[in-house]
Amino acid sequence: MKRALKFLLVFIAATIVIVLAAGIPNYSAFKTLFSNTDGMREGYEYVEKTFSLRGLTEFIGEHPEYMSVVSFNVDEPDSGIYYGADIPRAQGAISNLFLLIEYERQVLEGKIDPDEPVNISDIERFFLPQISENAYNSSVELLEAKSEDGVLTLDEAVATMIASNGLAIADYVWFKLGRENIFNLIEELQLEVTEAPLPFSGLYLAIQPTISDTNTTKSYDKIIELASRFNSDDTFNSETKELFREERLNLSFIQEKDALAEFPQTTAMEMATLMAQLQKDDLISVEVSQAVKEKMKWVFGGEAIQRSFSNYGAIYDNRMGMLSGIDFGTSIYDGHTSAQAVFFDQLPVAFFIHLSANHMQEDYQQRLIWDPALYETTVNEIEKNN
Repeated sequence: MKRALKFLLVFIAATIVIVLAAGIPNYSAFKTLFSNTDGMREGYEYVEKTFSLRGLTEFIGEHPEYMSVVSFNVDEPDSGIYYGADIPRAQGAISNLFLLIEYERQVLEGKIDPDEPVNISDIERFFLPQISENAYNSSVELLEAKSEDGVLTLDEAVATMIASNGLAIADYVWFKLGRENIFNLIEELQLEVTEAPLPFSGLYLAIQPTISDTNTTKSYDKIIELASRFNSDDTFNSETKELFREERLNLSFIQEKDALAEFPQTTAMEMATLMAQLQKDDLISVEVSQAVKEKMKWVFGGEAIQRSFSNYGAIYDNRMGMLSGIDFGTSIYDGHTSAQAVFFDQLPVAFFIHLSANHMQEDYQQRLIWDPALYETTVNEIEKNN
């Protein structure tokens, strides 16, 4: 008992350091943290066992309620891992894939100009304080590095959206592409479970109890209306930003995690299948597939990636209770190409913070392609427990 208590205290102390370092340097952040003591205990019993990828595979096998893993060789799909493949999971920023596909299609068809100038201030309109703020700050740094006097091209904004997962950029691009076009794309892809992506600002405004009645389910129209008003109404925009600075979502971490069930859903099977189609240039068209893959290869510039892959592209997401990724990659060791989707969904809060701080999900997902030992261990743990 004493050992467990000591471990919990050390973990909470470390979490405080991580949260502060993550850039929430104000009183409301401290208030949020210390009002979430229940959340900080939720799942801490898993932390000590998962400081290695081997330990993580054991967790994956033992807890199908939190996990979906689909990983297969695009040339031999029958021999893959299909674990929780058809369970609906929150899309999060993985939905940016659909924005990217529709953007590249509209560029190819001449409907939008990739060189169209974009003002960073127009993107900043969609930013909600304390919501994925690290990703937002990273996206702004990337945008400013590419811009001249605060102006850059639409193509540069879309590329930054994929590399940084900045939610404000995603919302700007969503409205630029248009609701009808995005919804039509989902229908054209003939996905059975995957829902159309929605503006993130609207989603978070819909679960903020000071702004919305959270006892009623919000329709797509209402969520889009909230995001549109946030963008167009100066008074509502400034008042909402101030509210989020003061009380953020006004939800506990556990409530915020549970609210992922209100976000558009998908499945690992459908997302991994899209990755395989993309890799084979069968997604919409050869030209669209190649353009999408090129922007997803933002991660390929890293030295560690190039040591293990001859080709790699990905979109990752990280938000309270959820760690997810979709990717395609060719192992430098044996030349096989895999398509993957991995979802850690509605994780206990303390365990989520542990995995997030150590970037374990990304490491696990990448190594699942090039490390046959990790792949086999994952298979064995799934079979042993299920």
